[in-house]
Amino acid sequence: MIVSSSVFRAVRRAHGLMQVRGMQALAAVYTETGDPQSVLRVVRHSLPPLLDTQVMVQMLASPVNPSDLNQIEGTYPVRGTFNNINTSGTVLQACVGGNEGVGRVTQIGQNVHNVQVGDWVVPQRAGEFGTWCTRTIVDAQSVSVVPEEWRSGLSPLDIACLKVNPCTAYRLLRDFADLKKGDYVIQNGANSGVGRAVIQLAHSWGIRTINVVRDRPELHELQRELT
Repeated sequence: MIVSSSVFRAVRRAHGLMQVRGMQALAAVYTETGDPQSVLRVVRHSLPPLLDTQVMVQMLASPVNPSDLNQIEGTYPVRGTFNNINTSGTVLQACVGGNEGVGRVTQIGQNVHNVQVGDWVVPQRAGEFGTWCTRTIVDAQSVSVVPEEWRSGLSPLDIACLKVNPCTAYRLLRDFADLKKGDYVIQNGANSGVGRAVIQLAHSWGIRTINVVRDRPELHELQRELT
């Protein structure tokens, strides 16, 4: 899927091309659903006070998934959460885009015990809070900690994509058949994010894969990459 350059520019800006000062943040937001190129914009806004059960998260990376764009269009089953956002004295009823990402906890409320400052976290569920921002304040129960040992050899860009494609691949391999070591599965779209995750998970479990992709000039190069 081709994502418009204007969306990418908005997300890049929201991830730090402008400096955040004090208790402010940048976010790619929309006040109504529609064409992402038309409704999405980047705003600087004031963060609310940190409550006892909340954490402040500095976002490290957030991808653009096709489902994010569908959510902005209003065609995705999971709807974004609209909140009051204070932008230089003007309060917007807006939703921050993005459902995936990884961030570092920079502050915690006094009643938070499941998260520590410095932890890397990802959203628990899609739609709870937007990830296309430089920082955000969220309920501590809405994030999952990424164990430090999992981060070895991985960059924020790797971990930012953890919640959708790998989880989908896991459900595909576990929920519909009792696959055993040595079994075969066949899939189309094998070079997609989900397809690549299926190949890796299946390999780790001893399951063999037959992978179908569309013909292309660089087919042999893709074949080497997927194997």
